[in-house]
Amino acid sequence: MILKTIFFKSFLFLKKITFKIILFLITNVFYPIFSSNLKIETLELDIDREDGKTNKQKFKIVQLSDIHYDKLPLRISDSFLQKVVNSTNALNPDLILITGDLVERDPEPITQLYKKHLSQLKSKYGVYAILGNHDYKTTLGPEIIKNALKNTNITLLENDIVYPMGKDKVGAIQLIGIDSYAKRDQNKLDRVYREINSTASNDLIKFLLIHNPDHVSVLKENNVKVDVVIAGHSHGSQICFPKLNGIFKTRFTNGAPFLPYFESFVQKIPIKFIRNIKYPGKKTLKNWEFGKGYFQILQNSHKLNFYVNRGLGTHPPFRIFCDPEITVINLNSNNNDTTSSIKID
Repeated sequence: MILKTIFFKSFLFLKKITFKIILFLITNVFYPIFSSNLKIETLELDIDREDGKTNKQKFKIVQLSDIHYDKLPLRISDSFLQKVVNSTNALNPDLILITGDLVERDPEPITQLYKKHLSQLKSKYGVYAILGNHDYKTTLGPEIIKNALKNTNITLLENDIVYPMGKDKVGAIQLIGIDSYAKRDQNKLDRVYREINSTASNDLIKFLLIHNPDHVSVLKENNVKVDVVIAGHSHGSQICFPKLNGIFKTRFTNGAPFLPYFESFVQKIPIKFIRNIKYPGKKTLKNWEFGKGYFQILQNSHKLNFYVNRGLGTHPPFRIFCDPEITVINLNSNNNDTTSSIKID
């Protein structure tokens, strides 16, 4: 009888432990693999002016990136995009900004992308976008996309500066869209840089859109100071190490991008043929320290707020421990600079 009781209690204990292990594996390992969990990442920023005063204007900005829309729904589906649109509009943003790669390769699907989804986006001061490298995959791609978005609710920026809230309003946003893949017009770029650095723009929040995080170097190269830069392109590596909070604290358990480690491993293989094999994501970034998330960069005494969005679509079509995201940037929230995350069902 005693042995039966001990056996039964042991069985219940093992059953309880097994259940907890299975639940942990489902929620932390299997569920994130190949998932389309949409997450809203929130970034709270205070923008300090050079005179030491904190600007009191408050703006909510939503960033979308790397849609990779295609004729076949391999990289992103219409149902998922509708969830993105609904979630974005529910946030009641002041601005919606799209940082490139609207299409996968073929530019023709831009028409359906706009009609079905982008046309529904709503914000107080408009929707602005730049193109990414995938939008330039074909010779006529950029022109087809530009023509499709003409006279719509989407304003495409190609090395341009706009003032969505007005130019003379103190604390308003000077919005700069840099298209690093467009045919280089150095005179136009020089005018853009001069306008950013002009005394007249000192009372504005200088907000820059780029596609590739590596291109943030253009600021240092041209001695340009802005307050916020947002980018995409990297997809956060699409494959990341699992984030196991409070269990193991190593670089392989903190959710870090997997690609830079894989690239480093491949380059150490002593067979040239293998090293030269092209695979998706190869040489996506030079600086993987800017692979995803929020960073502060100091330019002399100037603080640059830099955020890299993990994107919505995929290339190739899967994600592991790297959920697609909508980014919400609350400017001048009177909080310390912080980030937070929630999942959208």
